[in-house]
Amino acid sequence: MGKLKVSLAALALFGCALLLTGIFASSMPKVARADTGPVEIDVSANALPQSHAEGAARFSTGVNYVGGWVLESKHPDFGGFSGLLLDAEKRELLAINDKGDWWQASFDALGPGAPGKGSIQPYSVGASADKIDLDAESLVRFDEGYLVSFEQNHRLEFVSEIGKAPTPPEGLAPINFAGVSNNSGMEAIALLPSGRLLVFTERGKNSDKLLKAWLVSREVAEDLFFKPPNSFAPTDAATLPNGDVLVLMRRYSPIDGVAVKVLHIAANQIAPGEVLQGREILHLTPEFSVDNMEGLDVIAVDENTVRLVMISDDNFNPLQRTLLMMFDYTFQ
Repeated sequence: MGKLKVSLAALALFGCALLLTGIFASSMPKVARADTGPVEIDVSANALPQSHAEGAARFSTGVNYVGGWVLESKHPDFGGFSGLLLDAEKRELLAINDKGDWWQASFDALGPGAPGKGSIQPYSVGASADKIDLDAESLVRFDEGYLVSFEQNHRLEFVSEIGKAPTPPEGLAPINFAGVSNNSGMEAIALLPSGRLLVFTERGKNSDKLLKAWLVSREVAEDLFFKPPNSFAPTDAATLPNGDVLVLMRRYSPIDGVAVKVLHIAANQIAPGEVLQGREILHLTPEFSVDNMEGLDVIAVDENTVRLVMISDDNFNPLQRTLLMMFDYTFQ
């Protein structure tokens, strides 16, 4: 497969999808939620070969492209994925989309194969809510269950088991979202080894061009800040085995298309009041065949190497795609 060629018209429509998804969320109709459990679905996977890496990306030393796929399914709720988790022991993948649907599939992220048989199910069986209440953005393991962040209706929710009714998380102080606009909330969260939660907002820079972030413990949610690369916004985050954090970033331009960066933030920089910047380890340009990458997780390959797995949010737009991409990263 050669370099991705996208017309300006297609790029413009892609950008509209990114913007309108948030801007008009409050006016969207009710989202139907089936009063059922998981439904098995078929997903096809077409490979993205390593030739995509040639001249289309900037890798730091220790980063290598492993491979990826374009994923497709006829099921209407497949797509829009913003949160991703991998289970190396069970060889499973779990993703959540911005309509509040779970996708669960067999997947060995350390093996050569694409995701296999899986299922789709609603966020909570029997639930019915506005799109504004189901705009899930990030997903982490938490207290033998899952912690999900939402924007529009900003909140964190704990889910003990996929499909079960969510509850407010115990063991984390509430976050004050005053001044955070509807579509600028908790786009990325990462659970640190200390048990604290690192939270990044997507938009809303202050006069110093810094984004608001929080470090949330049992007792308090403390402010810190994040200085993103110019025109890039955080879309997800993942914690390395040594406590450092990777932040997935996205930029969209109607002229240049979509680009992606991954930044590495050292654990000793993460403290209340600090300004986080991070070191760039990966930069993908449109020629790489990237899309709106919004989900990130890592699993250990060996003591000093992790596999980064990223998934894209296609906004349920036929001009976009659901991509699953993998990179190995040997960190210091």
